[in-house]
Amino acid sequence: MFKKSLILGVAFLILISCGCLSADENQIVNSTTTVASVIDGDTFVTDSGEYVRLIGIDTPEVDEPYYTEAKDYLSTRIEGKQVLMEGDSSNRDTYGRLLRYVWLDGELVNRELVEEGLALSRAYEPDTKYQHIFAEAQQHARAEKSGFWSYLKNNNTAVISYREAGSHTGEVKTVEGRVVSTAKNKEDGIIYLNFHDPYKGYFTVLIWQDSWSNFPQSPDTYYEGKDVLVTGKVKDYKGTPEIEISGVSQIEIVG
Repeated sequence: MFKKSLILGVAFLILISCGCLSADENQIVNSTTTVASVIDGDTFVTDSGEYVRLIGIDTPEVDEPYYTEAKDYLSTRIEGKQVLMEGDSSNRDTYGRLLRYVWLDGELVNRELVEEGLALSRAYEPDTKYQHIFAEAQQHARAEKSGFWSYLKNNNTAVISYREAGSHTGEVKTVEGRVVSTAKNKEDGIIYLNFHDPYKGYFTVLIWQDSWSNFPQSPDTYYEGKDVLVTGKVKDYKGTPEIEISGVSQIEIVG
């Protein structure tokens, strides 16, 4: 009986290895594929029609600075080429896309995008195998002002103190100050970054919920206690000056 079971077990392994039995849909298999087209900076389609999302990073959305640059970089790098796709803990996301790290010429393309300043390091549990590498690449990109990290450096808006913001309603300004407190209103879907205590009547930054994922971590914890530069149009809400931001291209940590 033992001998028969052993023979059947070996035969099963041989069938799986040669592809004679189909793999489970949720089984994560490292494989090579040819890239048919690029959708955006972190998504592409294979020649077999599979949509693939690059793990551990997040590139700008279509209405954000450097969206085109990120998409063009990925297109130039991988479109029409054969790449190695490496999996992590999850096979697909909620949209049915394969979740993969992509290698070409011995280089991890996910990391390249972060180092070029065209993507953020973004941890999506439990798929965090290379997150430490992406975090290091992001530090390098910020230090070198690469990609969208150069946005604040190169724009020509005047820098003002957060105390002056109320005098510049309707103007695009870069506001300087320290985030002394934050608030996360899940019911309204807003995160507030406050620059004064008490906050009423003083400059505040608003981040709507649909933009929270555009930041490396939840903005309420990521920016609290940090000295920052915030760029955008100053608006007035019941006597409180505010700027709405939607991504890291509008806010820079300076201390």
